Amino acid sequence: MSALEAIKYSRGKLEVLDQLRLPHEHHYDEVSTSEEAFDCIKAMRVRGAPAIAIVAALAASVELHNGSCTVTGTEDVIKYIDSRLDYLYESRPTAVDLGNAVRLLKKTVRGVKTEGLTDAEAKEAIIKAFVEASEEILAKDLKTNKSIGAFGAKWLQEQYKITDDSKITVMTHCNTGSLATSGHGTALGIIRTLRDEGLLRHAYCTETRPYNQGSRLTAFELVHEGIPATLVTDSMAAALFRLRKAEENIAAVIVGADRVVRNGDTANKIGTYQLAVLAKHHGIKFMVAAPTTSIDVDTETGDDIEIEQRKREELTQISGAVVNADGSIDTSKSVRVAIADQRIGVWNPGFDVTPHEYIDAIVTEKGTVVKGEDGKFHFEDLMPERFHPTSNLLLLWGTSLLSHTSAFVIDNNNHYQQQPLIVDDASISPLQISTSSAANDGPSYRKNLLSLHKSLIEIPSISRTEQEVGKFLLDYLRNNLGYVAKAQFLESDKTSHGSDGDDHSQGRFNVLAWPSSHNLSSPRVLVTSHIDVVPPFIPYHINTPEGSDQVTSDTFISGRGSVDAKASVAAQIVAVEELIRAKEVDPADLMLLFVVGEEISGDGMKTFSAAYNDQDADKNNNNNNNNKKELPRLHFNAAIYGEPTENKLSCGHKGHAGGLLKAQGIAGHSGYPWLFKSATEVLVKALAKIISADLGSSERYGNTTVNIGTIAGGVAANVIPKEAQAKLAIRVAAGNQTTGADIVREAVEKILKETDAEAFTMEWNGGYGPVECNCDVDGFETMVASYGTDVPNFEGDHVSYLYGPGSILVAHGDDEGLKVGDLETAVEGYKTLIKHALAA
Repeated sequence: MSALEAIKYSRGKLEVLDQLRLPHEHHYDEVSTSEEAFDCIKAMRVRGAPAIAIVAALAASVELHNGSCTVTGTEDVIKYIDSRLDYLYESRPTAVDLGNAVRLLKKTVRGVKTEGLTDAEAKEAIIKAFVEASEEILAKDLKTNKSIGAFGAKWLQEQYKITDDSKITVMTHCNTGSLATSGHGTALGIIRTLRDEGLLRHAYCTETRPYNQGSRLTAFELVHEGIPATLVTDSMAAALFRLRKAEENIAAVIVGADRVVRNGDTANKIGTYQLAVLAKHHGIKFMVAAPTTSIDVDTETGDDIEIEQRKREELTQISGAVVNADGSIDTSKSVRVAIADQRIGVWNPGFDVTPHEYIDAIVTEKGTVVKGEDGKFHFEDLMPERFHPTSNLLLLWGTSLLSHTSAFVIDNNNHYQQQPLIVDDASISPLQISTSSAANDGPSYRKNLLSLHKSLIEIPSISRTEQEVGKFLLDYLRNNLGYVAKAQFLESDKTSHGSDGDDHSQGRFNVLAWPSSHNLSSPRVLVTSHIDVVPPFIPYHINTPEGSDQVTSDTFISGRGSVDAKASVAAQIVAVEELIRAKEVDPADLMLLFVVGEEISGDGMKTFSAAYNDQDADKNNNNNNNNKKELPRLHFNAAIYGEPTENKLSCGHKGHAGGLLKAQGIAGHSGYPWLFKSATEVLVKALAKIISADLGSSERYGNTTVNIGTIAGGVAANVIPKEAQAKLAIRVAAGNQTTGADIVREAVEKILKETDAEAFTMEWNGGYGPVECNCDVDGFETMVASYGTDVPNFEGDHVSYLYGPGSILVAHGDDEGLKVGDLETAVEGYKTLIKHALAA
């Protein structure tokens, strides 16, 4: 019997099998837009890393073919396509195949030759190239799967010398067949090939809780194709291996992979790890079947793989078609059943990581890889192009949206030095930094600076979702600059959720780095900035003249984070590297720190500060898996913070206080206000007094100011509201860092008591007074900032400097941006500050 089709496609039309209705119904959803594809992937109506990538690519292809792109002009068309691909990527960022497809398609549209074409012709050529590339992803996946099946069956034949009298039995987990791919499958594809070649005796499939992909999908595929098979629960594997291994000649466990990293550690559906451990104990081969596109050579070990946390309801509830009394299935009726106390806490990771030592073979479309003498997998011979790049324009298949590498050159003293080799990955932006004379009016590091700045902006990193930009920085600092770079994980914040309800705090980390030419012992200066930004994501754009890619110091760059604070991050990295290159500083004196969470709570810097001030206890540096990361013993003389100060040196900034102000009234009919108490009325009266009151001032910082961020309360216009509340953010100008917040709190509490002694409750969220920074450095204009920073979150006896490119006045707006010259001035400014701090 022919294999199932999860995806039906013809140019301009895409149909996707709704796998949530299996095994009882065959229903295809027509997917004609990126929004429909996003929903299809997110809801798991389609699943499996290859199928997810194919559906995303083909959905974008269909909507483009059918005229969704209404803009013209090469740059605008590419920007539109980027926005569609970026949106689709967020549907399942864990699956590396999806990221690979996005990067490939971005690279494809940028490679279209549009010179001499009209805008309409250029648009048509770009869309045609996109459609053809999407269709090639589909065709290539089917060819890949059949190759994996052949190589896997061959390897098992070599291991067991299978004959008609010694056919083997295998087990598989989750679903890796036609429903997870374009057809044939990966792990299930090997099982199909074993059957086709007369080598298979029997197949066992696990139920694969909590989403039951094994019982709903794999079991259905096996039955559909007449492969002899048995379903077991996940917890039966150990007993099965012990009791039936010899009797049924159980030879292998074959699984798929969402991601295989450089050393062979593999991320796959939750439950894979335990099967690997059991297989090793019972002497059963454990095989991973994965296309080379799922191999991520830029991630060293499985410890760096982000694990998706799924919804709690997947463990506590289950749904399905109704079974009638006679055993028939009524697909017209579906029920959802609670299978656990709905109040129970739930831990529901979608994946686990199997260490490479438990894996015997990794089967790809290019061949089967086994461990070397060092006990690790090596993919160099299989994929030499990823280990030995031959050009500066590469498509690297990894977790980063932009990858870099390094080259070694010999200096005049015949010493080897590591030099950065910039990779201008065309999958990121249409900009190719020009090397024409018009672009060379700036410093020699301009191309490096702009490439790094562009890369940082292109990676969305709104607070609590900073992992991808963190991974990029780790990769860039290690592989481009040759630094030692480490992730400092934050403890889980279970109350922090993104807008989609998922817990984004899992796996968040700061990036610590220092030049690898020395062992970090006692750096004197910390150079730091934050990598999170405020919503919404705004793509990168550089305002070069139409028809030209030339860049000058007046060229304007925009995008979310272009100012606050990725401009500082890029300028700081380049400044440190330039000083080291010119031998103006001792590399051992410097350390870089890039933190998360500055825009919301400062939790990244607070984590670093806690570890810095308690370096004998590594409890502050535990990640969510309790893997301890020691922070080297440190003591800084100075810290240089990056924030938008218009390249002026800030003498400090106002403090901060605020929180939630709640008002309590008495509900009643609006026709009789004198008989009841309006919570909103007393709230408004109090707020009016607070914003007009003198809450403290100083000569340096001016007046304390109040922002009423939100107001809420009441149930209807004709009901006197019982409750109301407002969120306040107060910029404190009074007192000093220790006393300022208390001064403001006392003043506000007094106003509330005078307004209504019983109505108010103020929930303060901490706070601090004005923060002083050192601004006594020659060559800088000075200023005072009215916004908060991470300076007070890093406790210690060091001197603080606050400086960076761009204006805070545009930093959180739709027009956030700055000139190339501002970035370059910042590099020179940071160089001056670093040398001044070291000389102090």
